[in-house]
Amino acid sequence: MPVLRQPENRTIVTEIRPRLGQINFVNCLPVLLPLTSGEVQIDADITEDTPANLNSGYSSGELDLGAMSSFYYLSNEEDLVLLPGLSISTKAEVGSVLFFAKDQIENGCRIVVPASSATSVALLKLYLAIVHSVKADIFTSAKPDLQEEHYDAALVIGDRALTVDAEWTQSSERVDLGQWWSTNFKVPMVFGVWAARKNWREGNSETFEHLSRELQIARDMGLGQLFSKVLDQAEKRTALSRSRLQRYFLEELDYCLEEEHMAGLSLFKEQLMKHSIL
Repeated sequence: MPVLRQPENRTIVTEIRPRLGQINFVNCLPVLLPLTSGEVQIDADITEDTPANLNSGYSSGELDLGAMSSFYYLSNEEDLVLLPGLSISTKAEVGSVLFFAKDQIENGCRIVVPASSATSVALLKLYLAIVHSVKADIFTSAKPDLQEEHYDAALVIGDRALTVDAEWTQSSERVDLGQWWSTNFKVPMVFGVWAARKNWREGNSETFEHLSRELQIARDMGLGQLFSKVLDQAEKRTALSRSRLQRYFLEELDYCLEEEHMAGLSLFKEQLMKHSIL
């Protein structure tokens, strides 16, 4: 009589690829382009989107790690762990977080801001509280436009700030909020960081370390041997001159995360709490 084989009890393990968020603004090109071009190969699914949409992805668990606004990180610090060595910061003027006002800033003035970045809006509120001691009526828009009559001022960030800067500066009061912060507080302004959800990090420590290293390698390549390609793509997206973009990436932006940046991040949180913004 044949012996029947008993079915084997096998556990099928399905490896889930890390879900990495990357900001789709020009300022992230030095980190993003080496990944999308294949020059730096990482085993992860990449989602490109605005900071606001990426923040939602981390909150919902749809994304595991990646770039995020500093305001989101500070608001959820207990659930996140920073990737070392990497940020989107400035030590002087930033060039792409700009506040334009038609006239004097007063209580009740109407300011339109982008819906895509929590950090820049929080920094604007801090600026209004410290410099002008006013509370404004804040309106959000996908594309803030200072030309609309019912707005007294506008905050523009990222690619749009770079493209409207020259025109709007001719007719409005201009404040580079990165420069305002750096000049007054003497520490870098950290606009964005890379971080992972702690509960994901705990089960994926080796992957976390690997991706941290590869993202720093991507940053170094994007600002080094691939910088010409970064400029090519930035030129197409903004129509700005190559020299302007070169100054933006190499002089205005800072992609490190060192002790002074951590001090800036800590002071930003302290000031936001002091003025009841965080």
